[in-house]
This record gives sequence, C-alpha cells and structure tokens, in this order.
Amino acid sequence: MIFLKKLTKAGFILFLLLPMFSGPLLVHAAVLDKVAAKVNSEIITLSAIEERAEILRQKYVGAPVSISKPDLVKEALNMIIEERLQIQEGKKIGFIVDEDAVDAAMKEIETKNGLAEGQLREMLKREGRTLESYKNHIRDQIMVSKISRFEVGNRVKVSEKSIVNFYRENQKEFWEEGKAKARHILFIAERGSSKKVKREKLRLAKKVLSEIRKGTDFAKLAMKYSEDVSASSGGDVGFVGRGKMVPEFEEAVFSLKSGQVSNIVETEYGYHIIKVEEVLPGRTLLLKDVKERIQQILTMQKHKQVYDVWMDELKASAFIEVTLFEDAAENTSLVSRGIEKEKRGPKLKRKVKSGPETDSRQQALQKTWEEMYKSVEKSKENSKTDENPEYGSLEQKLKHIKQLRDQNRISEQEYQKRKGKLLNRL
Repeated sequence: MIFLKKLTKAGFILFLLLPMFSGPLLVHAAVLDKVAAKVNSEIITLSAIEERAEILRQKYVGAPVSISKPDLVKEALNMIIEERLQIQEGKKIGFIVDEDAVDAAMKEIETKNGLAEGQLREMLKREGRTLESYKNHIRDQIMVSKISRFEVGNRVKVSEKSIVNFYRENQKEFWEEGKAKARHILFIAERGSSKKVKREKLRLAKKVLSEIRKGTDFAKLAMKYSEDVSASSGGDVGFVGRGKMVPEFEEAVFSLKSGQVSNIVETEYGYHIIKVEEVLPGRTLLLKDVKERIQQILTMQKHKQVYDVWMDELKASAFIEVTLFEDAAENTSLVSRGIEKEKRGPKLKRKVKSGPETDSRQQALQKTWEEMYKSVEKSKENSKTDENPEYGSLEQKLKHIKQLRDQNRISEQEYQKRKGKLLNRL
C-alpha cells in the first residue's frame, strides 16, 4: 500500500566463497609470509590470518558497529587457533570426512552462486590457488562442524523449568502491541497537487463519506472509488500495528472502535476514509505461544557457554605459541589458558562515518604485512637453539619445561625463553 512506510533489506555475505577472493593478499604472501603462531605441531602463517581478517572485514561492512584493525586481526587469529584445535581433536577421536561430503559441499557452493562446471577451478586459479587446496578448506570446515556438534551438542540441555523461569523473568519481551483490522478508501491528492485537483478529490471524498453514513456497504464503495491497490479487496489492509503507517493514518486508526468509520483523513498521499473492523488490544503472549522462541534463545546462550568451556579445555591442554604481536601481554593472552571472555570477540565501537579511503587497498595491506613482518622478526631477535638433547623429541622437551614451570623450579620468564628457543626450530 502506498501509505505504508518502506523497509530496507539487509545484505548478506557468501562466507564460503570469500576465501577465494582475497585480492592482493596472495601477492604479498609469497614474499613476506612468516610463522605467526603455532598450535601443537601445526603452524599458522601471517597470510592465513590476513586472509581470515579480510573475510571478517567484509562481514562487518554495513554493520551498525565498526571494529579496529588490531581487534580484527586478533579475532581472525583466535578463530584460526580454535579451528585448528577442533580439527586436531576431531582427528584424535577418529572422525573422518569422506569425499562424498566434500564433493556435495562443493556442488552446493557452485549451485548457490550460479557457477558453471569448471568456473570455480578457473576462479581459484586466477587467485593463485588450486581446487584441491580449496577442497581441503571445505574438508576442515566440515570437520569443525562435526566435532563441535558432537562435543557441544551433547552438552547443551534446556530444561522445562529454565524455559518457565525465563518467561516469568522477561515478561516485557513477550508484550504484543495492539493491532487493528482496517479498510480504507483513498483519493489520491499528493502534496504538490494543484488546488483544483485537491478540491475535486475532497469533494468526491465527502460524497462517498455521505453514502457510507447512509448505510452503503464500505467495501463496495472502496472497490468503486478507492485509488489504492487495496481497492480490489474492498480496501482491506488487514491487521496493522503502530509504527507501520504514516502518522495521520495511524492516529485515526487507533482512535476508532470496532465498526466505526473515520471522518476524512488527509495524509501526504491524499484523502482517506477509514473503517476499523476489529481491535486487538495489547497483551502479554502466553507461554505456549513463545515456548519455541524461548527454547531457541536459551539453546543459543547455553551453546555459547558450553563452547567457551570446551575451548578453554582444549587450549589448556595444548601448546600454543603466538609471536604475532610485539606486546608480550597480547601474545600471552592468546596461549594455552585461552582468551579471556572479554577478548573472545572484537571490542565493538560506534560506527563513525568517514570519507573515501585515500590509500589503495593494496597499499593498506602492504603496510599491514610490513608491520606484522617486523613484529615477528623482533620476537625472534637473539634467539638461539637449545643444545640440550637430554629429553628427546620437541614435544617431550616442551612438556618437560612446562612441568618445571608448574613446579616453580623455573620462572615464567625462563619458561617462555626456553619454549621460544624450542619452537623457533620449526
């Protein structure tokens, strides 16, 4: 209906395809790529972090919040660390991702994005990647999904009592505003119309209103005279709530009782005659009507809590070394004990409008690479190899020095120094 306010549509991102389109990232990776973190026996490169940060950056485009570049990089790194831990755990338990599942996922990506056969391979080739490497990426994502459902899904339970308690404690959340079922007859005389047009439309509106007052059927008159698209249905606009209509129309609707007809109402679209057929007062929805919604809310909350506990468990039992940041405190916060709750996600700030970027995307990325490169190189200054062969494999040595620290036989500083020497051999 022309008098209803228009709503905007939100955009969306095809997450799985984004890793293919990383622009200049791959150009710099070959020159400046360095080890930025280690998760048990696996390494995480700067290129992998920057690629993930780019995906996240695009995800935040158009969002009502903005995120700083350092927080974006930290979030990207944490995501990769957690994924590596989950994949390692899945393989340890014995989960397998068969080729049929990978092929099905690839086919779905091609179908959803309208890609012809062979087009995906060509797109990847232009980005310097192979189809096999992308399939490995999909395989990892499937593994993460399987192990997280197994570990987290089995721990998430929402009781009937918790649903009832949530309902009682959040009554305001389940308040439904009043609604009115209405019909209207519109005589178009938009603002800017000539006085002659307005006079003629107003005269016709008064004539029709007079017929209504005499008992002529409202719906029939709407079908005959209304210039709105609702004319064919007798002017029926269905149930309408507050905030959905222009103010003058809304005020008239909610001032009428069931069965009443308004006087002539002028809006920016012209002249309206409105009839309210039914009024539904505001009310608190019954538990049975919102039970499923509450179940979903509590499940999501519980899922987040269980996931965080699980991640802390994996991180506490893993060897995680981060050399990405110059600040030692930043690196320490990302290792074995896991990231503190306030650091699990980005610190969101109010979005501030700005003008066009003065630097090209390639220049900005080049600067980021150089900063990261310097950070890693600085963390490796004066590093020497550990000459002591007493404890065998690298893993055994790492466990040994961790045990020494836990027994207070060496300081935290000495522990970090020795561990750095060992891990820098990789």
